[in-house]
Amino acid sequence: MRDFVTVEPKRFPDEGGGGSSSGRRRPRFGLATRALLLVVGVVMAAEITIYVPIIANYRDNWLRNRLSAAYTATLVLEAAPRAMVSDQLSRELLNSVGARIIVLKSNGTRRILAATTMPPQVDEFYDLRHSSFLQELASTYRTYTGADNRVITVLGEAPMGGDAIEVTMDEARVKAALHTVAGRVLMISLTISAIVASLAVASINFVVLRPVRRLTTNITEFGADPENAARIIVPSGSKHEIGCAEEALATMQDTLVRELNQNKHLAALGLAVAKINHDLRNMLASAQLLSDRLANVTDPLAQRLAPKLVARLDRAIRFCQTILTYGRVADEAPKQRLVGLRTIVAEAAESVAVCGPSRVEIVNKVAEDFEIWADPEQMFRVMMNLIRNGVEALDRAGPAPGRGAFVVVSASRSAQDAAIEIADTGPGVPPSVRAQLFTPFSDSARAGGSGLGLAIAADLVRAHGGTISLVTDAEDEGARFRIVLPPRPTNGKA
Repeated sequence: MRDFVTVEPKRFPDEGGGGSSSGRRRPRFGLATRALLLVVGVVMAAEITIYVPIIANYRDNWLRNRLSAAYTATLVLEAAPRAMVSDQLSRELLNSVGARIIVLKSNGTRRILAATTMPPQVDEFYDLRHSSFLQELASTYRTYTGADNRVITVLGEAPMGGDAIEVTMDEARVKAALHTVAGRVLMISLTISAIVASLAVASINFVVLRPVRRLTTNITEFGADPENAARIIVPSGSKHEIGCAEEALATMQDTLVRELNQNKHLAALGLAVAKINHDLRNMLASAQLLSDRLANVTDPLAQRLAPKLVARLDRAIRFCQTILTYGRVADEAPKQRLVGLRTIVAEAAESVAVCGPSRVEIVNKVAEDFEIWADPEQMFRVMMNLIRNGVEALDRAGPAPGRGAFVVVSASRSAQDAAIEIADTGPGVPPSVRAQLFTPFSDSARAGGSGLGLAIAADLVRAHGGTISLVTDAEDEGARFRIVLPPRPTNGKA
């Protein structure tokens, strides 16, 4: 006999009652923190994509402004007589431009308008009249990463019909200006990233993270006590994906709670049935010993009933042993052989009839020579359960209008399969019960029913390799069950 043990649900160490530090730990970075870092990273990546063009454009504008200042200085130097421009004025003009040398190109000649100290060499030459975007990016990179003592020459449009104007200057001033602008752009980018990330994370937290956190919290709490119906999540009613997930989770949790409670009740019921059945088998064994003494009684009625009583007690004892075997999860395989179905139906009908007075007539329409490949004891239980269900339905509700109270058993063959039908003229099976008609302990169609008779019959039929079903023809009244058994195997042994 199986011992049924109640298993306490596993609790996590950090869920009440204390626990060791080796239990399940919370993640170091939650979804909100990860979302914040992700949004900041995305905004910074977007800022970087425009950072380089901004710096390159600033450098180009800065150089053009120097050329504009040189343009103005050129006008002053060209307008004054040569001797009228002092060295002091030339130096001031060069300092205002930030240049070392200003050269004017006109008619194929180069003329130095103003100059200070001559550099030993010019490191790079930029022609702003024909520069492209990629060239500006490359020049900006070289300026940013080059040495601080580099000297460059910038070429631009010339005034007063000249060909071009050249300005030679130290690149350090451009580089310092680029560093200043880069710092400002970086600070602006960080500020924008912080503002956008805060607003985005707040929105994501409200729309997504909070419902997800509610789901995860409920799953954790429900997992700690899955038999507690109070921990089933209450769906928010939202129409988005998380709302659908809440509804699906609530349905799953409700089903799980009912299944766990039902299994708990079944375990307790199984233990009680096993104990009762164990004592009942002992009592039946004692009754069998007493019934053997009836064989010595000379009363004709006792001599006629004694064999039947002994047979019934033997069958009851075998049933008790079968229940105990089932409790050990070791179902006995059917011992199949060729047996006459009419005899089995007659014995089952007689067993049902002696259970109590009934106005229902059991009609055995099985042919005398109709044989099936089955275990006679197990097939007897199938027939008895189905016939008894029909008789009880007719006793409870009566037959359909205009019909008598009958339970009819018939059999036929089709393509070597044996088809057995048990039909009654009662009210039939309610549609609400049909879906789980063969499920153990499901809602019974009759008051006081256990819901086991049809489940036992279905299990035994399936053990024979057959099928059992409820025939629901529209023109049929009452309940009609059909059993289809396979033929005798070619290598079968009786």
